[in-house]
Amino acid sequence: MISVIKRQVKDLAAELNRVDWPTKDKVLNATYAVLIVSIFVGVYLWGADVFFSWASKYLLPSR
Repeated sequence: MISVIKRQVKDLAAELNRVDWPTKDKVLNATYAVLIVSIFVGVYLWGADVFFSWASKYLLPSR
């Protein structure tokens, strides 16, 4: 049982050495892209919410 675990650990280490890890610049660029898109989508959804709230106030009868 212990030999199986040791073999798995060796295989894991070998696989991790073969991984093409991204550079710091690539990670930062991807992070900035995600932040910009998230902010854009957030502002868009906020604007749509404000617009539809305003439109529903005038188009639907209030009680």
